Amino acid sequence: MSHHFADLLDTLKARIARMTALVQDIVEKSVDSVVNLDDELARTVMSADDRIDEEEVNIEKQAIDLLALYQPAASDLRAITMIIKVNGDFERIADCAVNVAQRVPLLAKMGDYIVSSDLRLMANTVVTNLRDCINAYNLSDLDLAKQVLRSDDVLDALYHQIVQETLGVLESQQHRANRDLSTIMIAKNLERIGDHCTNIAEDIIYVQSGRIIRHRHAV
Repeated sequence: MSHHFADLLDTLKARIARMTALVQDIVEKSVDSVVNLDDELARTVMSADDRIDEEEVNIEKQAIDLLALYQPAASDLRAITMIIKVNGDFERIADCAVNVAQRVPLLAKMGDYIVSSDLRLMANTVVTNLRDCINAYNLSDLDLAKQVLRSDDVLDALYHQIVQETLGVLESQQHRANRDLSTIMIAKNLERIGDHCTNIAEDIIYVQSGRIIRHRHAV
C-alpha cells in the first residue's frame, strides 16, 4: 500500500482518537451535572452535541473514501471497518450523555431531589468503563477490552436495581412521577453508554484476535 494511503490512514486514526477525547469529556461533564445538579454544566453538554455529530459524519466519510479509493486488504481493511463501527458507537454514547444532561434542569429546579448512592455509583462506573474502553481502543489492549465487557454486568445490575427501587417509590408516592421517571431515564442512558462500550470492546477483540464474540461474553 502507498505511503499516501498510510498517511491518510494515520490521519483518520488521529481523528477518531480526538473524537474519543470529545466523547469522554461530554460524558464526564454530563455525569458531573447530574451528581451536582449543575444546570449550567448540563447546558454545556447539550451545546456540544452538534460538534460531535459533525465529527462523526466527517470521520465516516473519510473512512468510506479510503475504502473506495484504495480497497485495502487484511489488517488495514479491518482497522478501517472498525473505525466506522466504533465511530457510530462513540457518537451514540455522546447522545446518551446529552439525554442525561437534559434531565438535569428539571431536577435542579425541584430543590429537594437527592441523587441516590446507587445512581452515583452507576455514574462513576460508567465514567471508569468509558475511560477503559477508550484506552483499550487507542492502545489496542485486548485485556482491557475484556475488562470492559465484564464491567458491563455491574452496570446492568445497578440499572435494574435503580429501576426497581424507583418504581417502588413511584407506586407509593405518585406525586413524584416526573422526578422518578427522570431518574429512570438517567439510569437507562447510563446503561446504554455501557452497552456501546461493550460493542466497542467486542470490535477491539475481533481486530486483535480474529474472534467474533458478539452475544457471548465468555472471554
